[in-house]
Amino acid sequence: MNLKQIFDQCQTINECLKKRDELNNSGEIAQIKQQLVIASDEQKKTLGKKINEIKVQIKFACDVRIQELQRAQTKDKFLSFDPTFSSSKYQTKQGSLHPIRLVVRELVDIFARMGFDVFDGPQVESQWYNFTAPNSPEYHPSRDMQDTFFLDQKDKNGENYVMRTQVTANIARYAEIHKPPFRVVFPGIVFRNENIDATHDINFTQFDMWLVDKNTTIGQLTGLIKHLFREFFQDDTIKIRLRPSYFPFTLPSFEVDFSCPFCSGRGCRICKNTGWIECAGAGPIHPQVIRNMNLDPDEWSGLAFGFGVDRLAQLKYGVSGVSQFYNGHLDFLRGV
Repeated sequence: MNLKQIFDQCQTINECLKKRDELNNSGEIAQIKQQLVIASDEQKKTLGKKINEIKVQIKFACDVRIQELQRAQTKDKFLSFDPTFSSSKYQTKQGSLHPIRLVVRELVDIFARMGFDVFDGPQVESQWYNFTAPNSPEYHPSRDMQDTFFLDQKDKNGENYVMRTQVTANIARYAEIHKPPFRVVFPGIVFRNENIDATHDINFTQFDMWLVDKNTTIGQLTGLIKHLFREFFQDDTIKIRLRPSYFPFTLPSFEVDFSCPFCSGRGCRICKNTGWIECAGAGPIHPQVIRNMNLDPDEWSGLAFGFGVDRLAQLKYGVSGVSQFYNGHLDFLRGV
């Protein structure tokens, strides 16, 4: 069978994964499994080796097609959309990118120059990917209905689907189709059962960075964060500081502040006269999260940090209320 031709017919990542599972349980593999029932011990070794070889070929063909689809999705979603496209027959004004999208694209470009991949998964997510895989236990407050939108529909395990509360839900999905070492960013919209005010809304955009490799260090983490904000604000004097905190997916965990680029750390209205702006949560990836990625924490380690893009957009464009980004007022969006 020509595996490339088979997977080339798949048009989505889910189709690729479904086809991979189908091939792993049918055809030549199914025939060999039948032979195993009556095979001798020596024959079983040979047949087992043959099954593994076929599965490796299937996985390779599947991964190649998934990577092709991801490159196409990345190009479509983040890099090549032309908002100025117009046709006089249908419109009289040129379009423009949303301010949040502009910030996301700038962040993605910064990490792309450092060799990072970009990935986003579904907004309706299972509790395994949203909570369990990132190491949020069942008693964690983020699983409360006061913090999460639960859907009536249930997954195969009988658990209600949720509206994604964090882009951290992407890490287990990404690890399923990529081998370490890898470095990736997850920009995407998330949903929380929040009271709406000047700095909170029921949906907002998050940005996560995940790096999985051997012998990672906190020094690497602070270097990446510092580079990001120096590039974003075009200010080589920005400094970073870490404060102890808690996040279920990192150990140890830190709150990250950067020195205010608007007053050079002297104190102003934007930084509330502290000289510092809280920007992200970060830390080495928790060993249990590494295990949930089907990796050995004795062999692999990692670094992660994440933040709200809306807050950065507020700083960049001088916007006081985050809800203005989502209320659809074109005069505001065009003026930003």
